[in-house]
Amino acid sequence: MINSNIFKAYDIRGVYPDEINEDAVYKIGLAFLEFLSKKGGLNNQQIIIGRDMRLSSDDLFDALAQALVSQSFDVIDIGRISTSFFYWALISQKAAGGIMITASHNPAQYNGLKLYGEGGFPIGATSGLEEIRELALKDKTISIATALGRIQEKNLWPEYTEFIKSKVDLSRIKPLKIIADCGNGMMGPEIKKIIGDLPVEIEILFGEPDGSFPNHEADPVKEENLIDLKKAIKTKGADLGVAFDGDGDRICFIDEAGESVRGDFITALIAQDLLKKSPGQKIFYETRSSRAVPEAIKAAGGVAVLGRAGHTLIKTQMRQEDILFGGELSGHYFYRDLGFVENSFITMLKVWEILSSQQQLFSVLCAPLKKYFNSGEINFKVADADKTLAGIELHFSGAPIKKIDGLTVEYPDWWFNLRKSNTEPLVRLNLEANSASLLEEKKREVIGSIE
Repeated sequence: MINSNIFKAYDIRGVYPDEINEDAVYKIGLAFLEFLSKKGGLNNQQIIIGRDMRLSSDDLFDALAQALVSQSFDVIDIGRISTSFFYWALISQKAAGGIMITASHNPAQYNGLKLYGEGGFPIGATSGLEEIRELALKDKTISIATALGRIQEKNLWPEYTEFIKSKVDLSRIKPLKIIADCGNGMMGPEIKKIIGDLPVEIEILFGEPDGSFPNHEADPVKEENLIDLKKAIKTKGADLGVAFDGDGDRICFIDEAGESVRGDFITALIAQDLLKKSPGQKIFYETRSSRAVPEAIKAAGGVAVLGRAGHTLIKTQMRQEDILFGGELSGHYFYRDLGFVENSFITMLKVWEILSSQQQLFSVLCAPLKKYFNSGEINFKVADADKTLAGIELHFSGAPIKKIDGLTVEYPDWWFNLRKSNTEPLVRLNLEANSASLLEEKKREVIGSIE
């Protein structure tokens, strides 16, 4: 019996082997094919599968591949790669769908699946994952096809390397000294293979993929996982640092002073650069972003489009509204010309490109965006998240309120967003104000109302 709790808002994830295992993955694979077939319009019988370095990923691959070939589908095995590589392979190979075996930034005992349809169509809770869940949980026997599919290993590294380099003006990149913390995830080999003859000096920390994560968790949003990187930046006098999560679809940046650069500031910097060539285009930003971000987008001649956090939700909105570029506070960056998916490697190169062309310190480049004072994300355990949100809405009913993702309450000189966690009994608060004193005053007020 499959544990239904492994089906999350954006993917499938659980502890191996207690929550997610070979039997569960086999049944999910069959449900995935049934969903794609019901959806109709399959252009072929090929499914791309990639996997990360987790200790259980190879075993889960074997089970998943057997499920797919049992129904006459061919598996294109692209090996151990990053999720960004997986997205490119799925789209470039024109497969009917794809599955990435990964638990992203979760600790070593976890594993999971990210499911995608043709052309990189994201399958989350609101776009098919609930249906796949119901299909997988049904207790039924599915017969094995007479003509089995086959498993084909495919080395796509040369094509992917050329693709990456084609998406950035490499001539703009000047000599830079960079430290990259790969967290023993999938980005170490990728950097070594692709950087090649670029005029940068790059030192890689924890570059060897190791699913036991012997140095630190591969979650760059947690400050404790950036200690080694920040120390190396200051010791070596680097121009900047980058940190990746386990499957390499998220990237976080550190400036030359060893200070973390907010993910929404990176959104603004890249948007400003892209809008020089594509003025008037739409740029996505999410509800937790600083007011400085939409202000920067508008000042650069773009149209700022607000939306919910969550990579499947962002990809869906960007497709629907034909949005050029978008970013999430947690370090996901999405590009229309990549098929509305994220690519951390291209994001890294674009920031290098911007730094090189501006010829400024990273901290100086970011300084104009640091015009407001932020609380950071504060989590609260609550008995009833919906009741908490309703109480806050009532308390602040005199202010303009947006309900795009939880509640965004706006005043001229401060604002806050309060939203439910998709995975835990929590509400998450982000608050911003025009001064440090106002931030502390309003933080006390909002926290008091929550508690």
